[in-house]
Amino acid sequence: MSSLHSALVVLVAVCVAVFLVAWIAGALYFGLKSAAGPQDWARGLRRSLPRRILLIAGVYAFSLLVGHFRGFWRHLQYWQPELAVLGGLLAVASTGLLLWARWVLGTMWASVPTVREHHELRTDGPYRLVRHPIYTGLLGLTAGAMLACGFGVWTAALAVVVPWLLARVRTEDALMAGRFGPAYDAYRARVPALMPWTRAAGAGRRPAGSHR
Repeated sequence: MSSLHSALVVLVAVCVAVFLVAWIAGALYFGLKSAAGPQDWARGLRRSLPRRILLIAGVYAFSLLVGHFRGFWRHLQYWQPELAVLGGLLAVASTGLLLWARWVLGTMWASVPTVREHHELRTDGPYRLVRHPIYTGLLGLTAGAMLACGFGVWTAALAVVVPWLLARVRTEDALMAGRFGPAYDAYRARVPALMPWTRAAGAGRRPAGSHR
């Protein structure tokens, strides 16, 4: 069992690394490819810098807090082979969803909730299943890591990620509805926010804005 546990821990680490590398590379690639041009992309980065710094500071503070109570998380360790394998599969599938959604969104992606010019609502690919597939992927990757690695500190990560993602969903839905009105309301009525197949999704595509 220890060898399986080690293999799954490595698998989760690879998934996280692939996600981070692809995200950085995607930001550079699509930023330079943007129709608005690299200068507009750079201006957007500067405008969102305070929120990026706040997010990074929050992640750093969380890691310090978690590390301070390292002994406590060992009491929450629970590793069960069937759950762990399921978690590994979920982590891989969620990483694939993240990459797929990021590619489909392309130059319309932004790291913070925002509406820009020339954005359109994507209803193809993963956006046929959920309105925010990137957030679904992040949630799945965190939950999969928790199962694969035996709960512990990943329990705290999931407890933080869930309310954060729900807040982001509410913020982005409000931005989209405010900018695109009935068109986004119709899309929101058809397609669930995070969990696929919790509501029947109708066919059709409507113009709107970027989202995750």
